[in-house]
Order: sequence, then structure tokens, then C-alpha cells
Amino acid sequence: MNLEHLRSTLAGTSGNVLNVEGGWYGVIQVPRTRTEEEWVLHLLQEHQVHVQPGFYFDFESEAYLVVSLLTPTDTFAEGLRRLRSIL
Repeated sequence: MNLEHLRSTLAGTSGNVLNVEGGWYGVIQVPRTRTEEEWVLHLLQEHQVHVQPGFYFDFESEAYLVVSLLTPTDTFAEGLRRLRSIL
């Protein structure tokens, strides 16, 4: 359910949700207007949204954000709404 919500919420934004075949994480490619670290800190400090940078998962290039698909649905939806507002 959260994966489908991720795809539909970010559709039409500059965030590109990567295809997954299963697992607990969703990966979003975001514009390289900031480093992954800057994205993560901005989202946390200014929007209270917790994401992980792609470099935690050995992505070789920037900029990717990783979200947990195990987050409770209401919390996940609110975080995506906040993320969408800045993409």
C-alpha cells in the first residue's frame, strides 16, 4: 500500500520513484540541486521528514533518498505530502 502511495503522490513531480521488485524501502531520485546530505538535513530540520541518503545504500551517484515502506500509512502519507510540496 505504501509503495503505491509513494508512486501516486510523487507522480508529476521532479522526484522519480525507482522500480522495486520487493523489499522494505522505496528509492526516490531527486534533483541534484542539493547533495543528499543537504536534502536529508533540509527535510528533517525544516519539514520534520525523516529519509535516508542514497550513500547509506552504496548508490554511486547523487541524489537519491530512501524511505521505509514499513512506516505506518498515515505517517508515511503525511511525510510524502511534505516532500511533494518541495519537489
